[in-house]
Amino acid sequence: MQARDLPAVVALAAQAHPAYPERDDVFAERLALAPNLCLVHEAEGSFAGYMIAHPWREGPPPALDTLLGTLPDGADLVHLHDCVIAPAARGRGGAAGGLAALVARARGRFRAIGLVAVDGKDAYWSRFGFRPVAAPAPGTTLDAYGARAVPMRLPLGGTP
Repeated sequence: MQARDLPAVVALAAQAHPAYPERDDVFAERLALAPNLCLVHEAEGSFAGYMIAHPWREGPPPALDTLLGTLPDGADLVHLHDCVIAPAARGRGGAAGGLAALVARARGRFRAIGLVAVDGKDAYWSRFGFRPVAAPAPGTTLDAYGARAVPMRLPLGGTP
């Protein structure tokens, strides 16, 4: 992902997640903090999706629509902040390809990839090997992800 991709990323995010709006600078900051973990998907030479990820620690996920400032010391996992494939490009392996690239970049440096599945998407992420983990206590940042939010992890094997 490059800075020039951000307008398309922001537009697709707004379309895909109207219940979870985030400011443009949140996406820009994630890219600036972890450029090697932010990816775009192209189909037929055009932007067709994205994956935004960054190092994080075990525990509550980062708050939505919030700037991080810096990455946490002692990051032990990659937090998959968002992954969206444009409707016209779905069903062609874009998410699987992006996840494979993310795993390759994270393996050996982090012990797992974590995400918060929203709106019943936990079954989708389970297909890729993600498994639910214990939710943090009520009153944490997980609350903003909705009542059906499921924190999940994909172990990467070994200890970084």
